[in-house]
Amino acid sequence: MSTLSLAHEVGGNVLRTETRPVLRLAAGWSVVEDTTGAGVFLRMPQGESAAYVEQTLGTLAGLSRFTSLTRFSPFWTRPAVGRHESDLRPETLWLLAESEPGAFTLIVPLLDGPSRFSLRGASEGLVVAAETGDPGIVFPGGVAVFAAAGDDPYRLVAEGARAVQQRLGVGRLRADKALPDTIDLFGWCTWDAFYKEVSPEKVVAGLEAFGRAGVPPRLLILDDGWQIWQAGPGGEDRLTSLAPNDRFGGDLSTLVQTVKARFGVQRFLVWHALLGYWGGLDETVFNSYGVRTVARSFGPGLLEQEPRWNLRPWGGQLGVPASEKFAKFYDHWHSELARQGVDGVKVDVQAMLESVSAGQGGRVALARASREALETSVLRHFDGRLINCMSCTSECVYLSETSTLMRSSDDFFPQQPQSHGPHLHVNAVAGMWFGEFMQPDWDMFQSVHPRAGFHAAARAISGGPVYVSDKIDAIDADLLRKLMLSDGTVLRADLPGRPTPDTLFADPTREPVLLKIFNRNRDCGVVGLFNACQGKPSPIAGTVAAENVPGLERGKAYVAWSHRGDRLWRSTDEPAAITLSEGEWELVSFAPLEQGFAAIGLADKFNSTGAIVSRVWQDDSCRIELRDGGSFLAWSERPPRTLYCNGEAMPFVHDPVSGRLHVEVPIGGRCTLVLHLS
Repeated sequence: MSTLSLAHEVGGNVLRTETRPVLRLAAGWSVVEDTTGAGVFLRMPQGESAAYVEQTLGTLAGLSRFTSLTRFSPFWTRPAVGRHESDLRPETLWLLAESEPGAFTLIVPLLDGPSRFSLRGASEGLVVAAETGDPGIVFPGGVAVFAAAGDDPYRLVAEGARAVQQRLGVGRLRADKALPDTIDLFGWCTWDAFYKEVSPEKVVAGLEAFGRAGVPPRLLILDDGWQIWQAGPGGEDRLTSLAPNDRFGGDLSTLVQTVKARFGVQRFLVWHALLGYWGGLDETVFNSYGVRTVARSFGPGLLEQEPRWNLRPWGGQLGVPASEKFAKFYDHWHSELARQGVDGVKVDVQAMLESVSAGQGGRVALARASREALETSVLRHFDGRLINCMSCTSECVYLSETSTLMRSSDDFFPQQPQSHGPHLHVNAVAGMWFGEFMQPDWDMFQSVHPRAGFHAAARAISGGPVYVSDKIDAIDADLLRKLMLSDGTVLRADLPGRPTPDTLFADPTREPVLLKIFNRNRDCGVVGLFNACQGKPSPIAGTVAAENVPGLERGKAYVAWSHRGDRLWRSTDEPAAITLSEGEWELVSFAPLEQGFAAIGLADKFNSTGAIVSRVWQDDSCRIELRDGGSFLAWSERPPRTLYCNGEAMPFVHDPVSGRLHVEVPIGGRCTLVLHLS
């Protein structure tokens, strides 16, 4: 990190480090100290008296290229890269710029008072938009932006996030919050299997199919289709009861008991919208919650990209509870669901709230009230089991005190081939900044699909939950076994999956470069390589090396293994070449080389090193704890003198030429390997 200071140069004020200028500020902006020392905060003057205000921030000194995340809809984001400030899209939520090799600048718009801020580009430079979400509340001025500079973009982001959280004084960082106990359970979501036509009989039939395939889910998400709603005259569907619909007999208890007793489901989650349903609550039914009908009114940054957001989809009005009644509403509903055996909720359409915040204190105040009420209720009734969905907003990221899981991309769309590369790309880029505050959830996928392996490999290294939306007659058990263990848990990597340093500023969905995503498993690393470029059938060449994994010890020797190529090699400073055709993928794991030995883990799993719980050396013996049995793979200069599994001698195969050491470990739970090397 480099300390930023304000200096006056010809033409105005400049933020600079000891060695370079960073940001040339427009007139009126002032610097506010960051007490953590990670960067500085910038105060935006009040300017015109309005609920939506834009002001030029300034220009980035020596800008070479940038990567960013922008909202293209109220609910979802997409990455955007460019070389000029004018390339920056409206509703940008964070910006990482490079001025020269190893010189990075982070610019993040914030929340302050009643205002929420975003970035956009213009010919005159970076522009900050301030928005209260209520025409009766004018922008009062405020601390709008965090800025920092440094030579390590991942450290820059991590330290910047802690500075922002401390300044905001609300919410918590991902590392400081507990993950729900559902996150390690292999799951099934009913959405793509049945859509709104879901029923108890179909759920049971689906679980029977998974059971026959030998891959029973331990997490079940009952998605949209179980509630009671009524279509309004404007096309908005309003919730008319808190009870399940007639297909479920008005009660989920029997279904919950059945799936847990018969099929070993450990956690049963249900879907609902933040305001009850897509069009909110019926005000005649739910008058005790102060429900009123409010016309949607999104801000200019969103309407500039799609003018119909106020009307489409789902109609132009919502039934919205009074802000002071949110707590009562969620507590009542969730207590009923908990009584029926439900273990948690997936709460959707969250960003719709900002469009109906007029008259309730504005978007930040209403978001704060709903988040506090929602998280308090989920913590009380479901021990914190919450998936935030359609919630890629500043408010959800910064105001979440206890919830950690957040869907970080638009849906998995089985019938849209052009969506699959961008799906992976946005999730990885979202992990850069959002991942410091929330655990990205990369959404479901289907195991029988032309891009099934593409998605499965990405989920394996995403760091988030793994759940599918398979149809009853389309389950690829062999693929799913590469993701899960015999106890129904998944091999989840340690951190949010993010782009590797050499691909941070590329757009792999449009440029002929491989999308490369890294993660870690303790002192091991994994890199996923994906040809995510659509409509260009020519193969794309790239490279992979241990240096692609930030956080791995530099100067240390590693052994690499490619999952699909089944190639095992000592990784040196010379990167290995990888060429992939359109839609193809590869996973490369890196294990530290110690005493002529490197443990790759379970080769029959996508995230092979994730199966290793611990690795302890004593003289020339290595004790390895595994989460399960399977095809254990290692690299060894010499064959073991002996190899034991749970105290019993095991046969093994060692190739002295390649160094490959292989042993089949009995499947059925945790086990301990002890290798005595000769």
